[in-house]
Amino acid sequence: MTTPRHTPLSNVFSQKLAVTFMKFIAAFFIGLVALPVPALAEDTPLPAIKLSAEAIRNEGLHLAPVIQGTLARMLPAMARVLPDKTRTVTLHTAGDGKVLSIFVLPGQSVKTGQPLMTYQNHTLHLARLQEAQTRAALAAARADRDNASAGYDRARALSGTTVSVGETRRRLAVLKETQNTVATHEAELGVLAHRLQEEYTSPTETHGTDETSTLISPVDGTITEVTTAVAADVAPPLPLLTVSDTAHVWVVSDVTAQDAQMLVPGGRQETFFSSSEDTPPSPSLLSTIETVDTAADPATGLVRVLSRVENAAGRLRPGMMLNSLLQTNRTGAGFIVPAQAIQIISGQTMVFIQTAPDSFRPVPVRTGMEENGKTLILSGLKTGDQVVSDGSLALKAMLLLPDMDAD
Repeated sequence: MTTPRHTPLSNVFSQKLAVTFMKFIAAFFIGLVALPVPALAEDTPLPAIKLSAEAIRNEGLHLAPVIQGTLARMLPAMARVLPDKTRTVTLHTAGDGKVLSIFVLPGQSVKTGQPLMTYQNHTLHLARLQEAQTRAALAAARADRDNASAGYDRARALSGTTVSVGETRRRLAVLKETQNTVATHEAELGVLAHRLQEEYTSPTETHGTDETSTLISPVDGTITEVTTAVAADVAPPLPLLTVSDTAHVWVVSDVTAQDAQMLVPGGRQETFFSSSEDTPPSPSLLSTIETVDTAADPATGLVRVLSRVENAAGRLRPGMMLNSLLQTNRTGAGFIVPAQAIQIISGQTMVFIQTAPDSFRPVPVRTGMEENGKTLILSGLKTGDQVVSDGSLALKAMLLLPDMDAD
């Protein structure tokens, strides 16, 4: 059996003394933090803080110029990316037939003139047969016209002698009839040639020497929809492929009817990409509000706000969900400074302005709205002032703790 070991009395006393001392230190610091900062009279200026160049670098102080302007309230909204309908083409076939092959998939990027699909064009085959028949009929009609013209010339030369006047008139009528037949076949052939050149050859379709036709992309863009399959029957009314020019897209935000009243076309819109811990945030997209619908969607009760955004790099794809800020008509005028420049000291709203390369003085200000990392200053600053943005919190700490070593 193991004999229990006894802790000496001196050790127990030392441990209790250490615990008591630590509690005392903790209570002292808690009380120190809780002490209120003495209030300052409104007309009592606070002292300036002087820092060496090394201290300025160590504290990470950055200056921002005071800018006079207008700050607008921004309305946050969920947004979705849609293809630009004015640059979206739905492709149909020019004739009836059957799909032979499909070369693209939804989401695939395509270039102008790139083949998208081939199909056996039965209508083209019939048009070519009709063209061949018309050419043969035209050749026969021209031969009849030439014979009739020669017979009429002979009759006119012998009219009144061996050929009667009545025969001459009859031959003239035959000549005119053959001329009309030739003109009719030439017109039919012209219609068929137009169909082959314009209907079966266009910015969206080409054809070969056989009865195969090919649908091609009319623009540089993205395939947004494929609604057919190999061996499927096709006809001109049926939509088969949709190509969208994604160099510009629509960013559509849905807002309530009450919020829509604060938005006006021409206002600024800022759209943000989602980011994660593994990827740095991407720069926001700036655009202009193009339209605000005059009526709400009956299904959702929301009003659609549309902005057309340049997308040459292809970062926006239809279907994406984004966050956006929409400029409202709620605005204020004054001086604009970064929001991090604002500090509350002894109950007063203050900023630190640079009075010399090594001197920074706190000055009380009256603030207005804060929006998107910027704050409107209604009074207390003047044009040309330089305020401390990053590092203003460190200056506040130095002001409240004057014994703090700023170097």
